[in-house]
Amino acid sequence: MRPPALVTLVAVATVVGAAPGAATASAAEVRVDRACYADPGDRRDAVRLTGTGFTPGATYQVTLDGKPLAGGTGRTDAAGAMSGSFVAPRVASASRSARLHTFRLGVEEGVNAPETTFTVSRLLASFAPATGTLRTLVVRFSVFGFGLQAPARPLVYLHYVRPGGALQRTVRLGRASAPCGGLRSARRRLFDFGARRGLWRLQFDTRSRYDRGSARSSFLFYAVGARVR
Repeated sequence: MRPPALVTLVAVATVVGAAPGAATASAAEVRVDRACYADPGDRRDAVRLTGTGFTPGATYQVTLDGKPLAGGTGRTDAAGAMSGSFVAPRVASASRSARLHTFRLGVEEGVNAPETTFTVSRLLASFAPATGTLRTLVVRFSVFGFGLQAPARPLVYLHYVRPGGALQRTVRLGRASAPCGGLRSARRRLFDFGARRGLWRLQFDTRSRYDRGSARSSFLFYAVGARVR
């Protein structure tokens, strides 16, 4: 008798890609241009901030999670306004295990110290548990960062691609949540159809029609390999 087929998560493929925060009550206000930015390990996004209501011609310091931001000093203009930009920080700078993190952004100037928030997310997709017997393996799919391109709450699809490269099936996992487009699916069979042995490509994206993602693709996707033995 042939032993039961097994499935194992084996590889991560290329990733491709490419809402203001609410200020706290203060005499001054600071804002950012978006609610969510990509982790610089996936894409270098610029956080653009603007502030108003500060003392004209005063020195200020930008802070991130309560700590001075390197290079984040300057002087307000004659109207008490300021602006600037910096590359979104790595999620790992706040937590090595997290997939996204909400940062507090502040501007300190005299008695003025308004704050706002923004979130940085990795672009990732996976399933867990990652190994098991094909006929009985039930998993949850998790995706992060699928709202890094509009819309903020996209429908997420999973395309099953056979070892030979042909599409087997497309399923809709559900609608991702704002601000960064994350989703954790209900428990379901990893393969709810007969899967031939070999290396399958599981491509997650926001398109109901399958197109193989590559470095030249204009759409956002993430793919993993699942080997059926």
